[in-house]
Amino acid sequence: MAKPRKTNAKSTKRPTPPPTSEQKRLRRKDPSVVPSAPYLLASKLLDVACDAPVLHTVCPPNGWRSAVGEWGVFPHGKLSHSYDSYFGGDVDRDVTYEDFMRAAPVSSRTSNQLQATLGNYYKFAFQTSSTTLCDLTNPFALCVLCALVLMIRIFKKMFMPKFSSLGKRLGRAAHGPDWENGNQDRIVKFGEYVYRLIYHSCVSAYGLWYFRDKSWWNNDMGGTKNLWMLHPNHPVEPGMAWYYLVQCAYNVDALLSLILLSFTVEWVCPVTYSSACYFLGKDCCIGDMKQTRYNQIRSSGQKPQCDSEIILQTPLLLLKWSPTVRGDFREMMAHHIITNLLILGSSYFRFTRIGSMIFLVHDLSELPIELSKLFNFVKWKVASAVSFSIMLVMWVVARLGIFPFLIFRSLLLESYEFLVVQGTMDPAFYSMHVVPFTYLLGGLISLHIMWFFILLRIGWTLVSKGEAHDYSEHKDGEDQTDKKTR
Repeated sequence: MAKPRKTNAKSTKRPTPPPTSEQKRLRRKDPSVVPSAPYLLASKLLDVACDAPVLHTVCPPNGWRSAVGEWGVFPHGKLSHSYDSYFGGDVDRDVTYEDFMRAAPVSSRTSNQLQATLGNYYKFAFQTSSTTLCDLTNPFALCVLCALVLMIRIFKKMFMPKFSSLGKRLGRAAHGPDWENGNQDRIVKFGEYVYRLIYHSCVSAYGLWYFRDKSWWNNDMGGTKNLWMLHPNHPVEPGMAWYYLVQCAYNVDALLSLILLSFTVEWVCPVTYSSACYFLGKDCCIGDMKQTRYNQIRSSGQKPQCDSEIILQTPLLLLKWSPTVRGDFREMMAHHIITNLLILGSSYFRFTRIGSMIFLVHDLSELPIELSKLFNFVKWKVASAVSFSIMLVMWVVARLGIFPFLIFRSLLLESYEFLVVQGTMDPAFYSMHVVPFTYLLGGLISLHIMWFFILLRIGWTLVSKGEAHDYSEHKDGEDQTDKKTR
């Protein structure tokens, strides 16, 4: 059985020597049964779900793998593997709260050992390295993550209306008393700008302080080679675990907010479903009449009688594009999906060091973006131009410089050497797990390049017209949905 991780963050354990060729041959796995990274991540979430009290009675007694026949039979079944079973004794088990309490000195325990004290929870969460909090697919970490997402949504519910109210007053002062009548969307977005500025300022300040002495940021200490050395057993300090939890909570909330902003759901009475289908087919471009009705609307300049285009039509509900859907929906949805997959995957496969570098690079480059939007909102032209110039420089340095040429380069050129050649990872496992991360990060870099050209367009507007334009504020919501339904 794998041993629990040591609770001391600064371990003096010497690095294990590179494995011999015979050791590599003995641990080499059959590539035909090596599970893919997306499968292992999904299987871990299924394991967690089946262990939950509510779903435990629904899942098969011997686990969900017993229901898939030969595919679930270990070791040759394609669905039989898990991350722990694949690595075996090469992976140190994360410290659970029970492990922590067993290792705690007797003098520090309370008289009632059945009840955990707040002091013990604090020491476990904030003073113990490599706990179950560092794996976001762990049930305990998932509960903490859900609590953080709820706290973020409560904070936004309480303070974003106040931020928007401030934007309304500033808008009146900058644009005139009648300005707010047709700019409610911009007033709401002002609150979002302030919220994102506060968040990125806080996490950037923490990141600069926390990572100031980390070896993977210091070339004199080995630089990016430390991203891969001793993987997957390098310690995850409490500061790193909470940094990941907060970042994941923010990105999960951003994805939820985008979905709620872009879609609406209407419940349909099954009794009136056939009449509703005729109405939707005639007036809302659904079914066989869609293309004919769409051409009629385009030629006459009319609009459909329904509020928005239908995406999904069932006897119980209608899924529609919301009137508040924004012009950059597709780019932001792709960005949030890729980001959340990278966060969960990097946490599960213990690539938290490279993940933390990507977080910090993105957070620092977000600050001038939000400042530029705020200055443009209140028509501070000089401040807007200065912040926009800083934004372009930060974007080029951080997202088009450090990210691809330092972080992504290390993934391409250094990871195989230290994970496979000098490490304990099997080549087949590397190709099935590290390579998918390479494609996801490559997709993220592609989005950055595309957004850079959008920023150049905004810069040209700023130079030629004296004010910048946020391309996510399009009032052509109909055009956006038209493109999606064609």
